[in-house]
Amino acid sequence: MAAQKPSVPKGTRDFSPTEMVKRNFIFDTIKDVFKRYGCKKSWNSFLCWYFKRG
Repeated sequence: MAAQKPSVPKGTRDFSPTEMVKRNFIFDTIKDVFKRYGCKKSWNSFLCWYFKRG
């Protein structure tokens, strides 16, 4: 029997510490702009698509 290679479960992914610094900066910037203009918290498929394509 051949050994199975471990894989990341579908729909998830891992980020390195360097990637997390960049992602946190982007998310914090978006949140600050939303707060500045009085928007409430939201998550939509565009943001998911935008960050998955990179």
